[in-house]
Amino acid sequence: MSNEPTVIPAHIDEPPHVLFWRLDEVMPIGIGLVAGVLMAQLIICSAVGMVAARFYRRFCDNRPDGYLLHAIYWYMGSIGMKETRTMPNSYEREFI
Repeated sequence: MSNEPTVIPAHIDEPPHVLFWRLDEVMPIGIGLVAGVLMAQLIICSAVGMVAARFYRRFCDNRPDGYLLHAIYWYMGSIGMKETRTMPNSYEREFI
């Protein structure tokens, strides 16, 4: 055993950041920029991306981490199909 102190990281589960913002908050702006370049409507699509990022931030601030990902999985399944659930419904009593 050494006498050196153990370094404990302060932010182990911190999501990736781009400058000051979390990566998932920057994605709507980036998607708006790319869509604006492709459709030759850069200002409109950038504004839509910023508004979407603002609504997404407000949505996520009032809920626990990972809420949106869990909700997508719950309502759409793992790849968008309802048949991928492994747990049967609780009200089903007989399985064929």
